[in-house]
Amino acid sequence: MPKAHTSPPLQRLRYTLMLLTLVVVAGAIGYHLLSKLNFLDSFYMAITTLFTVGFRELGQVNNATKLFTIAYLITGLGVATYALSNLTALIVEGDLQGYLRERRMEKRLQDLRNHVIVCGFGKMGFQAAWELKQVGVPFLILEKEVNKGSKNPRFEGEIFLYGNAMDELTLERAGIRHARGLITTLTTDADNVLVTLTAKQLAPDIPIVARAAQLGMENKLKAAGANHIVSPYEIGGRRMAALLLDPELMNYVDLVLDHKQMEMAIEHILVNPSSQLVGLTMREARLRDTTGALIVGIHRTETGLIFNPKGHEQFQAGDVLLAMGDHSTLNALVKVARGESQLT
Repeated sequence: MPKAHTSPPLQRLRYTLMLLTLVVVAGAIGYHLLSKLNFLDSFYMAITTLFTVGFRELGQVNNATKLFTIAYLITGLGVATYALSNLTALIVEGDLQGYLRERRMEKRLQDLRNHVIVCGFGKMGFQAAWELKQVGVPFLILEKEVNKGSKNPRFEGEIFLYGNAMDELTLERAGIRHARGLITTLTTDADNVLVTLTAKQLAPDIPIVARAAQLGMENKLKAAGANHIVSPYEIGGRRMAALLLDPELMNYVDLVLDHKQMEMAIEHILVNPSSQLVGLTMREARLRDTTGALIVGIHRTETGLIFNPKGHEQFQAGDVLLAMGDHSTLNALVKVARGESQLT
């Protein structure tokens, strides 16, 4: 019986019910043989005796039946009491609920695809996750401190995975091989470097955005495999200077980036070979009129980024368009770039 206490809750429950069933079946067989009862009456006697209901006895009541009943009650009551106490403990202590909740979490983790893994739920991790939530991008928060952030009403229903982001098994559970990107915002640069190295070993092509707490760590993070490095102190200092030197420009940037004031976004959109755009110039496509999106730049492998392309610039298959607009206009441009719809 001690083995059952170390088993998973459902296995413990299954073990207990099996044991109780065996006792009832043994009792039914005993009454069938000793009291000459049919199987229905035998089970009736076994259950009423076991649970001490006190209904009348059936069949022959002889010395053998009395001795069997005594032995059956001593054994059966012990098993029944154990079964009921075990079941009560599973419900009251929350073991069963916790186990079922863990199973649901594992199912959600297995179903995750094209999501972003946010490592660390500090101030930067919180803000990164909130931005992803605002635009509807699926994400998972990977945090070492157990239960941190799980009670936050802003992230109710979101997936929190508690573990070490530098551990390969933890990143595997987070679905790193199916993720669209990883953001690491851990406290120390050394931890962010280790997370980046581990993630790149498991998924070499995954884009990684890493936090740099100290100036001069950018090269180390890039060498580890980070695609983009964010230094909060550097960004904060630049913004403070820009607000003093050109506040109107910064107000415009804030207006573009603030989703609460204006539904505006910047998107990278790939031009497929089947798209009607291939071969057309910027002037001929008239994307501003047809889709409403503004083409800020065109990125090509050979030439790099063409910023603010001119009207004579011709679209090519494989171009990545840097477009700005609200979500509806960008969706319209995506369909044209994929060849799913035609220009009107």
